[in-house]
Amino acid sequence: MGRTSAVADSRTAVQRHRASGVRVSRTSRSVPVDSAHRRRRAASRARVAAVGLVLVTGFALSGCSESKAGAAAMVGGERIEISTLNAKVDKLEQAFSRQNLPLNGTSAQLEANQAELVQLISRRVIAEAAERNHVGLNATQVLQARRTLEARLGGPQNLEARLVRIGVLPAEVDDFVRTEALKAEIARVRHIDLGTADGQAQLDAYLGDVATSMKIKVNPRYGTWDSAKLTTTAASYSWLAPGTQPAAGSADAPPGAASGT
Repeated sequence: MGRTSAVADSRTAVQRHRASGVRVSRTSRSVPVDSAHRRRRAASRARVAAVGLVLVTGFALSGCSESKAGAAAMVGGERIEISTLNAKVDKLEQAFSRQNLPLNGTSAQLEANQAELVQLISRRVIAEAAERNHVGLNATQVLQARRTLEARLGGPQNLEARLVRIGVLPAEVDDFVRTEALKAEIARVRHIDLGTADGQAQLDAYLGDVATSMKIKVNPRYGTWDSAKLTTTAASYSWLAPGTQPAAGSADAPPGAASGT
């Protein structure tokens, strides 16, 4: 009779727990887990899952955007976007391929990046110097200068082929011609004789001063800007063997291709 009473009491206790919303553990009837605690644990698991999703998504997005977004350089407070530089290098590779001069190898591609960036920076420096010296060129003058170069090199195709080898895209020949003609105009108004080595050094020194005043900053992946030389010092990549490190960028040197006509 006493045993029957104890069992009845136990069943009554369980029923009371259920009625009050308290869960009785299947493994131990003596360790109740209430519904509020269960909800807190579920909410905690949901928060952890949400944080994990944010982290995974964030890492994925940062991995994608790091190589495509941001500035390759800052020139006079203005950005040269990495996307702009990448687009130029892609087009340069296509132009090389059309001339059977493939831009092969990681080192050659890195050199192309640096050379194209130097070209973009140099154009802005020379444009700023021209503005400071109140010189400019109209479309007719640029066309005349281009025709002169074409005649000297044997025609438009030869001019484009020669310029591609120093990283100038066919669509940017006029920009190149304008920049070179502006340099000559700057030298003229500053009474610099470009027919001598000293004259070229004087112009380079002046353009270096202009570049310094523009507070040029280059993304470290492309090296370091050197205003005195109007170029970048080569970046060093730990994952490349010493003999395959890219050379310093130059607007006048062919990026990863042999020179020639």
